[in-house]
Amino acid sequence: MSDGVSSTAEKIGVRLLSDEVFLDPYPTYALLRDKSPAHWDAQLNGWVLTRYDDVYGALRDHGTFSSRRIGLLAARGGADPSEPMRQFIRLASGWMWMLDPPEHARVRKLMNQGFSPRDVRNLEPLVQEIVTDLVDVMVEQGEFDLIPDFSYSVPALVLCALYGLPRSDAPLITQWCDTIKVFLGGAPDLAASGGPAAESLQHMMTYLTDVIAERRRSPKDDDLVSRLVQAEENGDRLDEEELCSNLLLLLVATFETSIDLLGNGLLGLLTQREQWDLLKADPSLVPGAVEEVLRYDGPVQLTHRLVTQDVELHGRRIEQGQLVYLVRGAANRDPAKFSDPDRIDIRRKETGHVALGAGVHYCIGAGLARMEGALALTELSTRMPDLQLIGDRPHRWRADNLQFRGLATLPAASGRG
Repeated sequence: MSDGVSSTAEKIGVRLLSDEVFLDPYPTYALLRDKSPAHWDAQLNGWVLTRYDDVYGALRDHGTFSSRRIGLLAARGGADPSEPMRQFIRLASGWMWMLDPPEHARVRKLMNQGFSPRDVRNLEPLVQEIVTDLVDVMVEQGEFDLIPDFSYSVPALVLCALYGLPRSDAPLITQWCDTIKVFLGGAPDLAASGGPAAESLQHMMTYLTDVIAERRRSPKDDDLVSRLVQAEENGDRLDEEELCSNLLLLLVATFETSIDLLGNGLLGLLTQREQWDLLKADPSLVPGAVEEVLRYDGPVQLTHRLVTQDVELHGRRIEQGQLVYLVRGAANRDPAKFSDPDRIDIRRKETGHVALGAGVHYCIGAGLARMEGALALTELSTRMPDLQLIGDRPHRWRADNLQFRGLATLPAASGRG
C-alpha cells in the first residue's frame, strides 16, 4: 500500500476494530466521510467506503464490486488455514450473498419460498400471537430486559415456527449464529474467531442436514424446509449442500437482523422520547418509524465486496482483487443524503436508506423483519405507552464485531404501578 494512504490513516487516527468504535461507530464514520472517504484499513486488509453515493453505487454495481469475497474474508488477520476453515470457505461460497448473477439469481429464486409478500402476510397472525404473548408477560412483570425477554425472543420463536424446529433448540441455534456472525463481521481478533466459526458452521450443517432428511421422509404442510425440499423452477432444484448452506444463511441473517432492528430501534425511540410520544399518539406512523430506526441505527452496519477491476475514488486507487467494506451505517447518516441525520425523525420524508442493502442482494427477509418491527412497535406503544428505560441499570452493547450492531441488555419498565 502506498505511503500516501498509510500516512492518511495514521494522521486521522482511526482504528475500526476497537471497543470505542464497536460501542459507538458514528463519530468515526463522520470523520471518515469527511477526511478519508476511501480509506485503507490494514487490519481489515481492505478499503472502507463511508459516503452514501459511493456505498449505494457499489451495492448496485455487482460487475465491479463482486460478492465472491469469502476467501479474502477468511484470510484477514492470518485466519486459521486449517481444514475446518477450508471447509468453511467451501460451504460459505455457496451462500446467496457470496454469489454474483446469474448464479445468485438462480439460488435466490429457488430460496424465495416463504419470503414473498403473500408468505409474509400469511405469517402475520403467528407473529402477532408471539408478540402479544411476550408483551403479556412483560406487562405482568413490570420490569424486564427488552433484549432477552423480547428482541431475541420474537425472531427466535418466529424462525423456529417458520422452519418447523423445536423451540427448545433456539438457544443452541442462537449460539451457533452468534459465533459465525462475529467472525464474518470483523472481530477484534480475526484469527482467533475463525476456528470457532468454522466449528459452528459444521454443527449447523449437520443439524440442518438431519432436518432436511426428516422433511424428505415426512414433509409438513406449512414449514419453510418442507417447501424448499420440494422447490423447483423450470426443472432446476437446489442440490443438498446448496439447500443446507442457504437455509443456514437465511437463519443467521434473518435472526440477527430482526433482533437488532427491535433492540436498536427501541433504544433510539425511548431515548429520543418525543419520537416515542409521537408514535403512541398516532399508530399510522409505525411503518415510517420502522424505516427510520433502520436508517438511524441499523443492525447490519456494513457489507463487503471484492473489486474486479481497478477503481479510482476520491484520489485513491482501489486495485483489482482487493476487498472493499461498504459501510451502510455511515451512508445512512450522510448529511449529503439525509437532513439532520444523527436524530430520529419518524415523520422523515427522505427515503433511500441502505440498511437492508440495495440491488440484487437486497435483504430477502426484509418483509418479515419489517412486519416483526411494525407489530412489535404497535403492541408495545399501545399496551405499554409509558414504557421507559431503567435509569440505574444502563443498557449494554454486545460490542464484539464491526458488521453487526446490537445490544446485549436493555433494562426497562412498563411505567405503570
